[in-house]
Amino acid sequence: MMTHALRITAVTAFVTLCMLLPFLPGRYDSLAVPLSSMAQVIGTAGLVLVPVALVWIAVDRSQRLARWRRSFAILALIISSMVWAVVCLAAVLQSGLALGCGAIALWGYAAWRAWPKPTRVSAGTPEISSALPYYLIVVPIAAALLLLALVRPAVEFSRNRAIRNSAPLIAAIEQYHATHGRYPMSLLAGLPDYHPGVIGIPQYHYEPNGEAYNLFFEQFTYRIATHEFVMYNPRDEHIMSAHAGDRLQHTPEELNQEWTRSYYALHATPHPHWKYFWFD
Repeated sequence: MMTHALRITAVTAFVTLCMLLPFLPGRYDSLAVPLSSMAQVIGTAGLVLVPVALVWIAVDRSQRLARWRRSFAILALIISSMVWAVVCLAAVLQSGLALGCGAIALWGYAAWRAWPKPTRVSAGTPEISSALPYYLIVVPIAAALLLLALVRPAVEFSRNRAIRNSAPLIAAIEQYHATHGRYPMSLLAGLPDYHPGVIGIPQYHYEPNGEAYNLFFEQFTYRIATHEFVMYNPRDEHIMSAHAGDRLQHTPEELNQEWTRSYYALHATPHPHWKYFWFD
């Protein structure tokens, strides 16, 4: 049982690392956000496995229910597969078919390893036939608790870090303005040179905005189906839209009107001239 306890601890630690990966300091990694999405699904949808696993353990320990052990173990594996299908869907939506197929293959191997165990238990055996239900209890509960306790502060940390790391870029833009009397029309280039320093944030984006400019980045968040964009504007004239077509159909003034807003929340930050938008 000690071996399984160590393995459960290792699995929980791995899920936690994946959950927090996009918010950690470092160079951008395109797999960070998909892995975090998968881990967050384990901490939410995975909770439906807890009562199933508890009943599985009760069945394994009961002499009266011994004849139902194999059937219930198979049922538990089927329900687990349904939950993992949601995890695979998150992988496909965030990354593509390659990661989704990898997740399917991983679960196929795990199910293959777990499947023979309940089938080898005789009806009169009172011993626990599988350690899998303990994984299905501990890992989702631990992931859910860690999701509630750590992810929100991690989002705040990564947002603030990316904002602070933008200081050299903002200084260079302002130096350009001091030299040329205007802000640059574009910073589009093969190499961005200025990096947010957060694993889940690929780069800063720049655009002129009237007599000033917008500097922004996309921040992965813990909120389901929410996209967060963090923006700097030296004149506090922040404009952000969900669709490029909105920019073609409306003036900048109209985009800030309530009837054209596509974001559902706008928040200030502790940093001057920085705000962030939430889009659903």
